[in-house]
Amino acid sequence: MPGGPVYTNPKTGAYTIQLPVNKTYQLHTVAAYPGYQTTDTSVAVGVSAVTQPISVKVDAQNCTAAGYRIGHVGSYQTFDGTTTPDGWTVTNNTASGGWEFDDPAGRGNRTTGTGGFAIIDSDHLGTGNSQDTYLTSPAADLSAVAAPELDFATYYKPYGNSTATVEVSVDNGATWSPVWSQTSSAVDGTLVRIPLPQAVGKTQVQARFHYTGTWAYYWEVDNVLLGAPTCSPVPGGLVIGQVTDANTKGPLAGVTVSETAAPTVGGTSAVTTDPALKGAFYWFFSPTTGSVALSAVKGHYTTGTATVTVASGKVVEADFTLKAGRLAVTPASVAKTVPWGGSATQTVTVKNTGGAPATVNIGEQPGGFVMQNVPAAPTQIVPAHTITGSALLDAKKKAAAAVHPAAPTAGDSWQPIANFPSLIQDNIADFEGGKLYSGFGYDGTNDSKALYAYDPGPGSWTALAPASDTRESPAHGFINGKLYVVGGWAASGDPDPKMEVYDPAGNQWSTGTASPAPYAGSGSAVVGTKLYVVGGCTSTCGTTDAYAFDAGTGAWTKLAAYPEPTAWLSCANAQNKLVCAGGTSASTPSQNTYVYDAAANTWTKAASAPAPFWAAAGAGANGKLLVTGGVVAGGLTNQGWAYDPATDAWTALPNSNLSAYRFAGALGFFTVGGGQGSLTPPVATAQVLPGYTGGPTTDVPWLSESASTLTLAPGASGTFTVTVDASDATITQPGAYTASLALSSDTPYPLAAIPVTMTVKPPTTWGKITGVLTTKDASGASVPLPGATVQIDTWATHYTLHTDINGGYALWLDYRNNPLTVIAAKDGYQPQVKTVKIKKGATTTASFVLLKD
Repeated sequence: MPGGPVYTNPKTGAYTIQLPVNKTYQLHTVAAYPGYQTTDTSVAVGVSAVTQPISVKVDAQNCTAAGYRIGHVGSYQTFDGTTTPDGWTVTNNTASGGWEFDDPAGRGNRTTGTGGFAIIDSDHLGTGNSQDTYLTSPAADLSAVAAPELDFATYYKPYGNSTATVEVSVDNGATWSPVWSQTSSAVDGTLVRIPLPQAVGKTQVQARFHYTGTWAYYWEVDNVLLGAPTCSPVPGGLVIGQVTDANTKGPLAGVTVSETAAPTVGGTSAVTTDPALKGAFYWFFSPTTGSVALSAVKGHYTTGTATVTVASGKVVEADFTLKAGRLAVTPASVAKTVPWGGSATQTVTVKNTGGAPATVNIGEQPGGFVMQNVPAAPTQIVPAHTITGSALLDAKKKAAAAVHPAAPTAGDSWQPIANFPSLIQDNIADFEGGKLYSGFGYDGTNDSKALYAYDPGPGSWTALAPASDTRESPAHGFINGKLYVVGGWAASGDPDPKMEVYDPAGNQWSTGTASPAPYAGSGSAVVGTKLYVVGGCTSTCGTTDAYAFDAGTGAWTKLAAYPEPTAWLSCANAQNKLVCAGGTSASTPSQNTYVYDAAANTWTKAASAPAPFWAAAGAGANGKLLVTGGVVAGGLTNQGWAYDPATDAWTALPNSNLSAYRFAGALGFFTVGGGQGSLTPPVATAQVLPGYTGGPTTDVPWLSESASTLTLAPGASGTFTVTVDASDATITQPGAYTASLALSSDTPYPLAAIPVTMTVKPPTTWGKITGVLTTKDASGASVPLPGATVQIDTWATHYTLHTDINGGYALWLDYRNNPLTVIAAKDGYQPQVKTVKIKKGATTTASFVLLKD
């Protein structure tokens, strides 16, 4: 209907609908609570008000509605003992054995059941042995069951010669009829329900489970029901309510409201589409009647409390308004102009406008990216045959394809570095101690366990000690100077649980704590001393699993589930927060961004990315999550974006020279390798987008603060002093130096970084020399010469410069160094020499056109 749907009052169930008169309508009712059936009700509306009750029925088949408990009539067996249950029989038609109840090979219950189970484990019984074995139930009287059925939880791992058959007898075993069978098709943990109309009115009903195999795998059975399931109400009532933020007055989602004495009994607030609910709505079923104390908890907020009276079959309401600290910072930026060798200060004020105490932490980050004075590469989306699974296993299924190298694209802001020593995709990349580390992955033929380091000084790669295991797309990261690598596809196609740890100081590997649930293609990042692993693939892609490994304790912890099944997502440490974006469930790419709150163990949805994407190269730098490349609608892209948690916004990065996916990114912003589709080998391309060198917190030598932490009571203010110092040894040239103050707090609200700019004036006796090196291309057009060497010799000393991507160079120095001998050179070109005199306080230009040698 126009303006629909209409919501019932969550406490009373009342509803009101305005409808035109003299017509009959259908009311289609869908419960917001799980476990109920949809209902269609006909109502005739005349010229006066009509009252129409609606009775909504529980889905008794699944019995998931709150306040109901599943039961059964008939015969039910859980196999929780370690021997054959009373009344059941095991009949082995071969000497090697059959059904057992003590899990001899330690498989664990994979049937969807819990506790003990029945198993025939042909693999454990060994090579050369055959099994033909029956597990038979006692006879059950189902004469009083109107709609009898056979239910059982099962897991079946087949082999070429194995069979699994379920049969039913209604005449005390005189005759048997098959009702379920499997041979070569696997059955993952599932609950099987088979109607038994032939058992209506029968008093001697039996089921038997028949397995045959020769050194095959195994079959598990649990929770066998001959009869019918029931779904009955239990004592207790519903507790509902709304939660709002005391500062913003808006709905507050993600709050856990639970019974104080029984914290596992509770619900979580969420924003609903019901316009009458102004807060975030929560609900849960309480089995406790009478007076019940409640607690409302969310990280960074004070705990709310209330007491309600729960009545059986009734609804009681308790609303909460949670308090938190909230900080306002002024000024929003710091900009100072200082003389050569001078300094300046600025006072920053922080005020707590919230209703709870708040602490702010102050850190430093180097300056951000400065756009080069040329356009970025044009956007490229290249159609490609992309895959989500193991590239090695995929390659084994088809012949090798021809190599089609990507055409280079000039005139962008990404700068090439030396190619990786081999073709590579599904590799890792991490920047630590001034070096870029990359390794593992798939080279187009084999998986790799190699590791290399790139030194930006000489611009070359060096082979390091290889790891023990090959891996495709593992989780990874540096913690306290050591590289941790875990998961990723092994050559078998299964994820590798082993953790290997590389120590650059000794150039050697050791073993860490194995992963409890290894994946490949996960998002991973390091925050503090923890390696976070989010989503990923096994033989299929997409999971909500998220884990953290603490290098300090050596322990793994399972985290709150990621909000959607995902793999091939990008994760990073951005302003000391775990931020993840993109990804795919193997069929549906995601545009979503989520931020993890470690204190509350919750994920919060943030601003959506500019487009759905997966398998991009990503990194955390300058307080942002950076991504480039990956798969978008239409194919592989060279686009890039940055997410800033301080502003909860995405911005565009310069387009890359490379359209690729399943490759590695690192602080810098470096990328290494890349896949270009499953029909094309990977590439060895390595490149950098300059300016993104700021890790989670990095000392800026010319910047200091009088305090690193302020704690403020509600309504209180505090200050700290920012000092910029041009006398620091890192200040070698006049100009504008940029950095930022990264602000984090124990409040739930993000704080924007404070940009800091120090403009250093040159001494009065200094002048600037600048210029551009160019050459002529085949058409005679002038093109820049990036990476050329410019040597400036004076009577006192000499300086060696390298041209930027535009072929430009610049240097300030004292005019009393005159005259200057300027030598311009590059391999493959004829060098040139000029004598130049600079003037104090002025800019002198000396450009060169180098001819090919």
